[in-house]
Amino acid sequence: MALGRFSFREVQARPLRALLTFLSITIGVAAVVAVLLATATTRMAQADMLNAISGKSDLEVVDNGTRGFSYELVGQVRQVDGVAVAAPSMIRFGVVFVGEHKARTQVLGIDPRIDQQVRDYEIIEGTLPESYSEVMLDSSFAESLEVAVGEPLKILARGGLREYTVSGVVRPNGTNAVALGSAVYLVLPAAQQAFQTGNVVDQIQVQLAPGVDKRKLEKVLAELLPTGVTLRAPRTSSDMVQEAMYATENGLHMAIAFALLISMFIIYNTFQMAVGERRRQIGILRAIGATRRQVAWMILREAIWISLAGSIAGCFLGVWGAGYLNSATEQMLQVELPRVKLTWLPFVVAVLFGMGVSLLGAILPAKRASSVQPMEAMRATEIRYNDEVIRLTKPLGLIVIPLGASLLYLSTHNLLPIGGDIVAIVLMLLGCVLLIPWGMHPMSECVTRILVPFLGIEARLAQKQLMRHVGRSALTIGVLFIAISTSAGLAGNILDNVKNVRTWYEHAIIGDFFVRASMPDLASGAAADMPSDVGLSLEEIEGIQSIDQMRFVNALSGENDILLIVRSFVGEVDDFFDISEGTSTAALQGLNNNKVVIGSVLARRLELTLGDLIPIETPEGTVELEIAAITNDYFGGGLTVYMERELASRLLGVDGVDAFIIKSASGMRDQVEAELRAFCRANGLILQSYAELVTFIDGMINGVIASLWMLLGLGCIIAAMGLVNTLTMNILEQTREIGMLRVVAMTRGQVRRMIFAQATLLGLIGLIPGAAVGSIVSYLISLSSMAVLGRSIDFNFRPELVFGCLLCGLVIVMLSSLIPAERAARLKISSALHYE
Repeated sequence: MALGRFSFREVQARPLRALLTFLSITIGVAAVVAVLLATATTRMAQADMLNAISGKSDLEVVDNGTRGFSYELVGQVRQVDGVAVAAPSMIRFGVVFVGEHKARTQVLGIDPRIDQQVRDYEIIEGTLPESYSEVMLDSSFAESLEVAVGEPLKILARGGLREYTVSGVVRPNGTNAVALGSAVYLVLPAAQQAFQTGNVVDQIQVQLAPGVDKRKLEKVLAELLPTGVTLRAPRTSSDMVQEAMYATENGLHMAIAFALLISMFIIYNTFQMAVGERRRQIGILRAIGATRRQVAWMILREAIWISLAGSIAGCFLGVWGAGYLNSATEQMLQVELPRVKLTWLPFVVAVLFGMGVSLLGAILPAKRASSVQPMEAMRATEIRYNDEVIRLTKPLGLIVIPLGASLLYLSTHNLLPIGGDIVAIVLMLLGCVLLIPWGMHPMSECVTRILVPFLGIEARLAQKQLMRHVGRSALTIGVLFIAISTSAGLAGNILDNVKNVRTWYEHAIIGDFFVRASMPDLASGAAADMPSDVGLSLEEIEGIQSIDQMRFVNALSGENDILLIVRSFVGEVDDFFDISEGTSTAALQGLNNNKVVIGSVLARRLELTLGDLIPIETPEGTVELEIAAITNDYFGGGLTVYMERELASRLLGVDGVDAFIIKSASGMRDQVEAELRAFCRANGLILQSYAELVTFIDGMINGVIASLWMLLGLGCIIAAMGLVNTLTMNILEQTREIGMLRVVAMTRGQVRRMIFAQATLLGLIGLIPGAAVGSIVSYLISLSSMAVLGRSIDFNFRPELVFGCLLCGLVIVMLSSLIPAERAARLKISSALHYE
């Protein structure tokens, strides 16, 4: 039996419903594609950057501190049997000036004779640098600076501003093509001069000869290395970047989960209504020989058609969204990321999600359609269906809610994998929706009593119409409930996160002015070195009350990457930390007594608390330092250790300054600012006032927040589509009843009020509990933040947000009812009475 044509005609007969279902799938799939592509691009760029540094080496020798190690070790490593290549290098950050262009860059000091054996790039113009006055640039970086071979440029480093000539331009091969976009190569001795490091290198890339036993060679090399120098496999990821990215990714994944949940309800509602409308046709098909399997497959095939088309459209839309998310990530991490690279996996996952959600939404309606008996299908209504809905959904809801609560408990206690909190919250919301049919009658009765004084008998008629189809009405309410609860919940959590970040920088970044060579990368702390005489020059400026020096250093605690933040800690007690455990006074006293303050994410990862000892790898070996306090921190993804400058210099050889934090004397702020701006302009440095720094940080935060709001908005759009769909179908199914009421003298105005009352009933029953549950969702997300993110997010109840979401939802409900109400009011009585 050719049911495909029949099915296709039914879809064509209701284009608006098909379009809304198609768009809900499209938006859900687009969100999945955008997030997966953007996060994959960020992680790929991170791996490629580390790959570019490690090159094609099998092993690398690195220093545990910041002093580096003597170049003499390079010769000793080269003499070991089995070592084919030992390439020394030095890695620092500087600032490049070309005309009006200025950019922070990674500076690599290399041995040009052997560097190409460990780093995969090709020279496309010019030559490798040979003299101390020559540099080589990556092609994309040279293009952005508008500089060519033979032209001059300047590099600002610890040794001051030095001029060089571009000797060549290179293009990295393979995956490294996205990694060295801002790399500058100097001959190793020239880099040592520029950064005043002496006869030291930061690392040695080691390539093994063919057939060498790697484990045996590692043992030989390990015995050769002095204390404080480590032999390890090349790094492919950074703990700090991963931690910095995880909070954003978790929020994006939660928004996707909510959007897909709403989509599933809309699809389920759509096909439930389709089955209800076609009961008589299905009954006829069954009577003339259609089997149960053919009827079920007819419904599922429609879902597959629509979901496949929506998934394809969503993939194209998702590519655009990925570009937007990529830009937001660049703004947050302060790095230049490559263009989004299209790979097959995100699209496959997204299509599977889209089609999976569609089939989940359609499978129960298909089963219901296949169970229709020919004689039963001739009835005008399904009397028993309401009782069946309540009988099935009530016990299921009472099971799902405790299950979700249990999963949330396990997630907050680190007993579930990452993402368990998202699954738990989605299950609890699903359980609430399953209980709606059970509570429909008392809730509708309560709301009707409130509406009767305003809408009259039409409110009672509206209630009776809705209660005739409990399942369909409950689904409409469920879509509204999910939409407002997730919107209010995620919106509240976004605002809580913003408040948490602002509390952090209001405590941790205090000063009138900030002088630096470049803005640091919040994820890794990487910043350009400043000339060594800047501090002395700043001290000569009249009107400066205090100068605090800050330095970011990558270090190790055991096997964990950490960001060491070294400061002089000059200022008031509350000027440095957003303390989560301990006190500001104890933190400052501890720092002055060879103790440290650590970030809450690091404390959570290492399971450390006040008074515990944290191991720090130094050139002299592992040193354990007592924890004086734990602070909320956003530098380095929260994997931070704060240390007093003198102690850091003694243990790890930390010198140099990434930023000067300056406070001006009372009444001299304008004079100090004028002199600082003149000084920074003359020396190629950056000057920021506190207000400018706050604006800069807010800009980074707002880029990420905008991404979350975008996905949240997509969820609301999906919900609005479902609302228009279901309200319209409610009215269409009542066409005959409306005709009967018009026969017994109901006026057009009364018809409009009745439809308006139905929309109001649906809206109030779904939106009021949903808004209240939204605050609970926000609280549950903040409750899981410590276990999931490693930092606590304080929950704040915002009645204005709840009221705003409720008001916005009611406006959407009312607007959605206008056209259907007018259509119902203008029905011709004769046509309505014959409507099937």
